[in-house]
Amino acid sequence: MKNIKNRIVLKLYFLASISILLLASCSNDDSASSSGKLEVTGISRSVVDDPLVDGDREVDVPTEVINAGNYYIIRGSGFATLRSISFNGLESYFNPTFVTDNAIVVLVDQKTPYYNEMDEMKIVTNIGTLNYKVAIRPPSPNITGFPINPNPGDIITITGEYFLRPVVNFGETAVEPISSTLTEIKVKVPDNIQYKSLSITNVSGTTVASQSFGSAIYDDAFTSLSNYNGLWDGTNPYDKAYDKDVAQGSKCISWGPNQWNGLYIGIDNSKFDISKYKGFRVRLKGQNPGKIGIILNGSDKIKPVYDFGSTWTYVEIPFSALGDPTELKEFTLQEMGGKAGGNVIYIDDLGLILK
Repeated sequence: MKNIKNRIVLKLYFLASISILLLASCSNDDSASSSGKLEVTGISRSVVDDPLVDGDREVDVPTEVINAGNYYIIRGSGFATLRSISFNGLESYFNPTFVTDNAIVVLVDQKTPYYNEMDEMKIVTNIGTLNYKVAIRPPSPNITGFPINPNPGDIITITGEYFLRPVVNFGETAVEPISSTLTEIKVKVPDNIQYKSLSITNVSGTTVASQSFGSAIYDDAFTSLSNYNGLWDGTNPYDKAYDKDVAQGSKCISWGPNQWNGLYIGIDNSKFDISKYKGFRVRLKGQNPGKIGIILNGSDKIKPVYDFGSTWTYVEIPFSALGDPTELKEFTLQEMGGKAGGNVIYIDDLGLILK
């Protein structure tokens, strides 16, 4: 199974496809006025890429199905004065820069209704309105939470969205759900899942979870990969089971450090093979935007600093930024915002990243 796609690479592919589209469209269109005939002659998906298959990425792929949450290229004529485009009654965003008289590039809103709907695209321009029949389907699955370090035989719950006729895989092992709804799947964990990833496929596509099994240091609670934790200043507020606002699962850490204070976490290096991993991951959120310094194994010689905001920020910390350690003993987060009075920092989904 290949790694999750790099979003920057996908954007580059998307922009490349848009450039090709616009060059082709502008050859017979000055984009200033409409041809006078409003029609659709074809629809293409801007990027098609199965995350489980290497080397299958394609751009500008003709289709007869619209999956919400994706970019599409609508071809035809009469689009120059486009005012709105909607799918099953819900308007989707379009950038006027990516509209010519012969083509529209549109990001179909992820919340577009799809169940028992009219399967209709509606294009409104200054020269008229066109209702066009096309199949509208849900986005690919969205995985919001699952136990990252389960044991074989455990019955676990996977939460998310768009679990329509889901197929669940632990690595390459398909597992039949015990039960499922659009937002929740219950499934029994198979054997041999360490260093593998969870993937879910619905009628529209496949999503691979960003966390591999067995990689969590904190997941609703500290896991067996951690053997101790504590604060440089024990007077700091410290809640290891905060449940008011989480990034993954049902709980996170809430920590109220004063300026320059630290939170240290012992790591049991015997519980995993470090050669399988390339770094740490963590999700951070502050009552105020701030900075966090990372100290590994008690050494202050290498301390990369990372920014986070007042919404959840995903941070990857490669081992190369920490001196390429051969063993892990302790992971410390130090408040580096530089403001008197410190901050309140929320920490979730702390773990390791597979190579």
